[in-house]
Amino acid sequence: MHLNATSRTTGLALLSGLALIATAGQGLAQDDYIIGSFDTNTDASQWSRWWGAAPQTYEWDPTVDAANNPASGSLKVTVDFDLAAYAGDNQFAAQGNFPNGEVLDGTKYTKLDFDVRFDPSSPQNTDGNFGNLEYGLGPSDWSQIGLGSLAVPTTPANEWIHVSAPIDPATAKLNAIARVWLKIWSGGTGGLTGTTIFWVDNVKLIASTNVVTPPPTLTLQPATPGLLMAASAAGQQYQRQNVRTLATDPDGYPNSYSWVDASGPVTYSMTIKNFPDAAHSGFQAHMFLVPENVMPYGANDNSIDWNAANVVFLQIANNADGTATAAFMYKTNLPSGNAMFWNTDPANGAVGRLVTVSDASAMGTWSLSFKNNTDVTLTAPSGASTNFALPADAALLFADPLYAYFGIQPNQTGNIGQAAVFGRVQITGTLNPLEDTFTGDALDTTKWAVVAADAGGIVQVAADAAYWLKWTAPASGFELRTSPTLQPGSWSDPGLTNVFQMGSQKTALVSKSALPSARQGFFQLVKP
Repeated sequence: MHLNATSRTTGLALLSGLALIATAGQGLAQDDYIIGSFDTNTDASQWSRWWGAAPQTYEWDPTVDAANNPASGSLKVTVDFDLAAYAGDNQFAAQGNFPNGEVLDGTKYTKLDFDVRFDPSSPQNTDGNFGNLEYGLGPSDWSQIGLGSLAVPTTPANEWIHVSAPIDPATAKLNAIARVWLKIWSGGTGGLTGTTIFWVDNVKLIASTNVVTPPPTLTLQPATPGLLMAASAAGQQYQRQNVRTLATDPDGYPNSYSWVDASGPVTYSMTIKNFPDAAHSGFQAHMFLVPENVMPYGANDNSIDWNAANVVFLQIANNADGTATAAFMYKTNLPSGNAMFWNTDPANGAVGRLVTVSDASAMGTWSLSFKNNTDVTLTAPSGASTNFALPADAALLFADPLYAYFGIQPNQTGNIGQAAVFGRVQITGTLNPLEDTFTGDALDTTKWAVVAADAGGIVQVAADAAYWLKWTAPASGFELRTSPTLQPGSWSDPGLTNVFQMGSQKTALVSKSALPSARQGFFQLVKP
């Protein structure tokens, strides 16, 4: 099988051979970035409530367009303000995520532009306007960059207002932005009460004319079947990407996954098929065992290891020399904290880091076996193991109902975009044994729920998977094409649907059935 990945700007750049690499071609002047033209509902679907007590709806309105284009539309926003009911939280905040989850370097843009129009029936405040509309950009860490505000005038009525907000390139966190936001706070004296309706159109970032951006590069990498867990939430070095066990079985009976007072040994194990290399040390795979009665925000809390009061934490992390180390840690009676996990000195309080075991790499099967409530063995893929005792009073805090979480965490900003592949997860010896080898086309929802900072970064890679197709972002305006030959007119859209962001790259899974031919094939990014 001969495959090539290429990128194209004005001409086709091709490197032959089996290395599966691509050229970037000649640099291009930076383009304006279209966040939303609202020609279809796709742009409107990127918008949602961010915060605020005032009820909010966001929908596509194909009948209203800033240029009166019958083939286009706008985003319609409806907000029900009520000063008496919501007081200081009488507000709305809307977020418009960038298309396809892209994260941009905002220093390459000079302005945020958009058009806005308020319905004249909207309530007015005591200053005689429709409210103070604030706007700005959102870095990938969910903070805010304010760009300005507008006291929305009531006259002339029912007309579009063009807003052009300058962007200071020296602004902190501007180099990783993921969204635009709008908000009106109206919680003070004379605030709004009533239904505000307004439309937004032509939201875009204006490119700096002094920036030359290389076109995206395209690569192919073999896909490893199994459950891929990628640190795909941009800018979040402590993101957790997890799957967890369910509270009940398919018949509605409670599941039992705790080792406490089990009739025999109980073992929890995970088999890792692929893991980041030594250049991405500190990347972790983990298991959390958490009893239900200490979950302040429920089982779908993505920071369950921090928020829950009692947690068993098995961490497997790679080292800078290529080896990996597993550590057994636990905490009890410590909600909203994790100091006990790392403590090894009794002088500093309760000791929570009990043992470690190392191996040649992270790949293989790691297991945690409880002979009884307190007698525990931690085993590495090579068979290296260590035995230890869990205090009896602590063990009793982990009785059923108990959830098991399996996942990853990058821990370093340089590890964002990296991924691990799990080949098997197994729980034996409990009343409800569990095993999954992740061989199907999708995650088995009769066994697992996803609890993740970015659910799109958890992908079950079926045995039919052939390659990961990856390209660098931003790639605004570029289209993916494939062909079994290099002949003109033979290129077509490969129809890949599972596309998501991993760090600074877009990724798509290419199945064997989606390859352009049995013997050879080519992929390219084209900017018409």
